[in-house]
Parts: sequence; C-alpha cells; structure tokens
Amino acid sequence: MSPPRPSYERRIDRRRSTRAYRMTFVAMPLIVGGLVMKPFDDDFRELRNDHARSFDYHYDDYVQYLPMATMFGMKAFGVRSRSSWGRMLVSDAFSAALMATAVNSLKYSCKVMRPDGSTRNSFPSGHTATAFMAATMLHKEYGHLSPWVSVGGYTVATLTGVSRQLNNRHWVSDVMVGAGIGILATELGYFFADLIYKRRGLNVEETMLVYDRYRCPSFLSFSLGLSTMPGSYRLGPSTRVELMSGPSVGVEGAWFRTPYWGIGGRLSSSYLRVSVNNVSQTENLKCASASAGLYLSYPFSVR
Repeated sequence: MSPPRPSYERRIDRRRSTRAYRMTFVAMPLIVGGLVMKPFDDDFRELRNDHARSFDYHYDDYVQYLPMATMFGMKAFGVRSRSSWGRMLVSDAFSAALMATAVNSLKYSCKVMRPDGSTRNSFPSGHTATAFMAATMLHKEYGHLSPWVSVGGYTVATLTGVSRQLNNRHWVSDVMVGAGIGILATELGYFFADLIYKRRGLNVEETMLVYDRYRCPSFLSFSLGLSTMPGSYRLGPSTRVELMSGPSVGVEGAWFRTPYWGIGGRLSSSYLRVSVNNVSQTENLKCASASAGLYLSYPFSVR
C-alpha cells in the first residue's frame, strides 16, 4: 500500500485537474511568451541569418498536415480512437473554424510585415497554427494509445514552426503565438463538441495520462529564449561596455537512471547586444556554451 501523498501535492493536483487549466496550461504560455518575444524578433532573425541564411526548403507547406493525415489514416484503418467518426469530425470542424477565424482576424488587423518583406500578414503563423491544431487533434484522439503518438505529432508541429522562421517567412513571435492558437482552438473545439454530444460517440474517457511517480523522466528538448549578462564592464578609464539581453537557442537532454537523478547536458548558442559608452553597436557578441552534469528531479504533481 502506497503512503499517503502530502497535502500540498493534493492541492496542486486539484487545481491542475480542472478542465480550464488543462485547456490552457500549454497554449496560454505560448501566446504570452510570443508577445513577450516580440521586441526581440530582429535579434532572432539575425541569429537565423548568421547560421541559415540560405535555408529555402518548403516541406513545411505539406508536413503541417501530417498529424491530421495520420489521425484520419488510423481512424480509417479501424484503430480505436477517443471519438466516433461523427463526433470527431464535429470536434475537428469546430477546431479548424476557431483557428482560422483567430489567425485571419489577427493577420489582417495587425498587418505585420513578413521578415522577407513580401506581404503584411505575418502575425501569427498560419502554418504553425495548423500544425499544432493537427497535432492536438492527434493527441486528443490517439494520445491514450502511447505517449509516442503525441510526441510524434508535436515534433512534426515544432519542425513546421522552426522551418517557417528558417525560411524567413515568419518572426519568432509569429510562430509562438500561432502554436498557442492552434492548441487552444483545438481544446475549445473539443470542449464545444463535448457539450453537444455529452457521452454519445465517446469511446475513451481520458487521453491525458496521469504521471507515474516512479517513471524515469529522461528527456530531449529544444529551447528558445533569451540570455542576459547583467551589469556593465570597464575596459579602461573611459570605456564602459554593457551587455544587453539577446536570443538564445539550444538543445538539452538527460538520461535518468532513477526517478530522482540522471546525467545529461546542454548545448546553446546566444547573441548578446552590445553597448559601448551608451552607444548601441552594430555587431553582437556571439556566444556558444556546452555543459554536462548531474540532473535532479522531483515531481510536485501527478500531472
């Protein structure tokens, strides 16, 4: 018999188990994060131009639909999904309508110029919104079969979003907000369909797996964020250098031998904007870092 869980864990689980939380806990941070990143769009574009200026591959026009095609293919071959055909199609129709309405309303009201200067409909990314909508549909219908179904769908969606920026078609804020819209639209679409259908056509009650406390949490992740080196530095009696925040991209992973500890590392590349005597410079400080060591883990919630 397992020991009773601490009261703080039970309180956290109650709050994180609500439908509202589960519908928004991924989408809203992406949307808010994208808006926060907006002032740094030029910096991320410079990072792209330095490392992948010649990138010009348009597979993202097609792979955005791959999670959705996988979902329909599995359904057609008789793999048991969350919903019946009718309920699934209504859920997906709601999701697509909400996503398209949100994306196009913002595109033609904000009128943000694309990085390549082609048109004024950059914000948010429609390709990314479609890809994350499709990945969330796949997760909703088949996430109960295996976590790898959801991992595969969201990996394809992330590839689509990253490719949109590498192709110089979108700013990083476009991609992040588009991803959040795609996820939130699908959550709302399924919520509305659930209100209409109740329990009719529902094959699987729950597609969000409860966290296994004793599962080893090995992971591989892609990170996108900001780096900063606070303070100013004197290079001489009359020269003061200040390093300001800039974009950072990285890859991080760890292999856990037990639920509590593992070994891993991180590789990242960053740009820091430079000011000399309060005059912004045209050249950024380019940094790369690598680290490896011990990772510790302790889950505060079953979710």
